[in-house]
Parts: sequence; C-alpha cells; structure tokens
Amino acid sequence: MRLTSAHRPRSRLSLIPLIDVMLVLLFFFMLATSYVEVERTRLELASGGRPGSGGGDEAAVAVVLEQGLLRYGGEVRPLSELLPQLRALPADTELRLTPAPGLSLQALLAAWQQLRAEGIAAKLGTSAP
Repeated sequence: MRLTSAHRPRSRLSLIPLIDVMLVLLFFFMLATSYVEVERTRLELASGGRPGSGGGDEAAVAVVLEQGLLRYGGEVRPLSELLPQLRALPADTELRLTPAPGLSLQALLAAWQQLRAEGIAAKLGTSAP
C-alpha cells in the first residue's frame, strides 16, 4: 500500500501571453503620446532686495488678490484700472508681483500674463510684504 501521493510535474508559466500584453501596452502608449512641442514661457523672479532699500534699482510691489484685483500703492483696484499707472513706471523700476496668502498659482500667472500682454515687464515675487 502506497500512502504518498504521486508527484505531479508542475506546469510552467507561459511567457507568450505576457509578451502579448506588453506589446498591446506599447502600441497604446505610442499612439496616445503627443509629440507636439509645448509652448514654454520664461519666468523671471524678482530680485531679493526690498523696495526702498538703498543700493540697486527700486521695486514697485503689486499684490495679486482674488478675482483679478491688485493692491498697489495702498489701494485695491482691478488690474485693468491700474494699467495706465503701471505703464507710467520709470524704466529702472522693477514691478514685482507677489501673491496674497492663499492665492492660487493660476490666478497669479493670469495677472502676470495680462501684464505681459499689455507690454508691462513684471517679475514674480515670493511673498506679500
């Protein structure tokens, strides 16, 4: 009488289905990938100096608020109303855009792009004064 079970040979895992799946994924990613070059915008950050500090160019600071508002010169107005005043800045004055606390990056960049479209050179600052 034999009490041990017969030793069955293990079946080997086939790699053919794995290769098929990998080829399907490769074709999918090749067809889904876009090879169009994305337009890039060069961002210039403002210098580290504070406005009114001696040595170097002066900086005008505009704080970007929600809904297209800017705080500039102690008053809060829409960006479109401040455009003539910002265009009149001297050439050696750096306009520094800083975000208000909690402002989204999209809102800051929208204000920066609007100024750029109007021909006003502005640099992005890191924090509101």
